Amino acid sequence: MRTGLSMLLGRSLLPIMFGCLSSNALAAGQPLSVRSSLSFYTFGTYTEPVKDSSLNPKNKILEIPSSQVSMDLRPNLKVDGGDLQLVARPQIELTVSKTKVDGVDGSEHPSSSGKWNEAYGQYTASESVLISFGVQSFQWGSAELLNPSNTIFHESAESKGIVSPVVGRNIARINLTWLKNLSTIFMTETEAAKGTPVFRAEEIFETRSLVKNEVSWHDGSDFIGVVFGAAATGSPSVGEYFNIGVFDGLSLYADASHRKQSATWYPVVEKSATIPTKKVVQLRQSRLHDQVTYTTAVGGLRYSFEGGSDLRLEYLTQNSGWTKEENKNAMLALDTTNSLQLADYETNLKRSLKPGLEFRGQKYAMVSLRWTEVGGIKDFTIYGRALQSLSDFSSKFYATAEYGFGSSSTLILQGLSTSSASDTTSSTSDTDLKGVVASSLTAGLRRDF
Repeated sequence: MRTGLSMLLGRSLLPIMFGCLSSNALAAGQPLSVRSSLSFYTFGTYTEPVKDSSLNPKNKILEIPSSQVSMDLRPNLKVDGGDLQLVARPQIELTVSKTKVDGVDGSEHPSSSGKWNEAYGQYTASESVLISFGVQSFQWGSAELLNPSNTIFHESAESKGIVSPVVGRNIARINLTWLKNLSTIFMTETEAAKGTPVFRAEEIFETRSLVKNEVSWHDGSDFIGVVFGAAATGSPSVGEYFNIGVFDGLSLYADASHRKQSATWYPVVEKSATIPTKKVVQLRQSRLHDQVTYTTAVGGLRYSFEGGSDLRLEYLTQNSGWTKEENKNAMLALDTTNSLQLADYETNLKRSLKPGLEFRGQKYAMVSLRWTEVGGIKDFTIYGRALQSLSDFSSKFYATAEYGFGSSSTLILQGLSTSSASDTTSSTSDTDLKGVVASSLTAGLRRDF
């Protein structure tokens, strides 16, 4: 019913909005400006799942595709009618994948998908007031790992791949500019958007709102902001972020949020319902009513070189994350050799895969390097990132290379690798960052029209 209603509204509102844009442009004595572009991606990905993972033994549970080939179309349309703008960025993807389970290749599986990464209208009421509504992505701050003060978008460095665009959310937003360097933004997520990844297992959508106040100086390169957030239920949050230039090329930044109570799923050791003398592990929202203040904070240093290259060092801490012991207990909840755990296996699996944390541990360190014009070659960029959990010293390594050639073509190469502190025994594979993927490699081509 909702899908049919959305399609009907879309078909009705788009012509109305286009008509408003045209009349607005004519009233302002300006021509209606239509700008469009199209990016075509074609790429192949090879993935090696962690074979000895308790979460996904021999890939029997999650059936992660071992190889896939994709063709991806991403149109970009912007209609400008003076004070009114309309932005549309759909994505259409065709994929053929093959999955290897317990060492045996499966058959090829074709699939297709379509979604709106962004589709919104924007009205500039005056020099001080801007209003926008629709599916859009809106983030801030300088941290690369995470934007904790933004409690609506749960994007992290792990979810932003070179071929993975950020999917927008249904947002109503008002920007108020009090002075040249002083602004306030009111933002509300109005309803769930199609294609938005699940953040927390069994999560029921609820309206979330933010008020962000920012002061900037040095032409906007330095800034400090305070964010107040609230959802329909639960406790409110307070966040802050800043970026300050220390000296030429070096900047210090941070981004943090604080709130009481945690809706995260945690592994809890409790008595078995069938045999009370025995213990089992279940994933529960055991801190929903805590009066403890939970803080997620990212701090970092960035050095920007001439030419666009930069080096970053970042540190992430969050007391809402799992401890090393809790991570081990979560694996016990998925122990299929324990008959007492089998009844709740599927429920515990879903909760452990989507616990409601961008990173499930408590402390991390990251170093990243973006190197442009490598070896003096124009349009050749390399990016690398190394992330390590300071709880169990598991690691994740990510690297990309882009080479532009011709007038509008780019070669793409992307690699991912994970490791635990010691990979000599199966017990070390279920560590914080090891996860369910041991490595992956993506190669492809982007063509812009």
